[in-house]
Amino acid sequence: MVVDESLVSAVKATEVYRAMPTAQPERPRDKPSKEWRRSSLGRYHRREEAMCESDVSVLERVEQRIWPLVEGFFREEGVHDMRAIYRSELQILNAVPGSVSQTWHSDNRSRGLSIIVPLVPFSAANGGTQVLVGSHTYDWALIAREGARVVHAPVGAVAAYDSRTYHRGLGNETEEGRPALIFCYDRISSPPPGCGVLGTLANANLAGLLNVVSAGWNAACAAAGFDEDRRGV
Repeated sequence: MVVDESLVSAVKATEVYRAMPTAQPERPRDKPSKEWRRSSLGRYHRREEAMCESDVSVLERVEQRIWPLVEGFFREEGVHDMRAIYRSELQILNAVPGSVSQTWHSDNRSRGLSIIVPLVPFSAANGGTQVLVGSHTYDWALIAREGARVVHAPVGAVAAYDSRTYHRGLGNETEEGRPALIFCYDRISSPPPGCGVLGTLANANLAGLLNVVSAGWNAACAAAGFDEDRRGV
């Protein structure tokens, strides 16, 4: 309950939330409006530049709740002047029923912080975020052992991860949308994404390969009868 029920209700009362697409268009090429960007089939994003000032002010009330986490994350790295850090992204997104999974990606090549605030409970069925644990530091052993994990989180919680982490939103197999807020924070000296189109494609291919390898490793361990502790050795 980082974000309390009254603040969640305030977010859901904003103009941008009420204008959010809730279903797939009848024709694949149709878009609800120019303010909403589609990252994959059925996944709609609207950034703060396309929001009214009053809506942004409500979302910044959410930011106040998570700010101690942001400060702590960067101070771990030795950043004491938070003027070196900026909010690189603030958006609301919705994965509507029937949406498909995103391509694997990372938010930045450099260390930063990405935070998801679920506006409905997150699960694998409704398209919760899937992360490759350990991929932000290329910890191959950890990636193989843990593999791709899905964020399961209730409304009012937050999910935070290093911006270098490979992740993707899964497809929504339920009959309700899966809306969320996204906040990203980076150093002014290392804005996202930190790589071009070819780098993005390379990251997607590498993450996909790691996911397959990890799944194979865990399947082999299960078949051999190894328990979780022994697989961690």
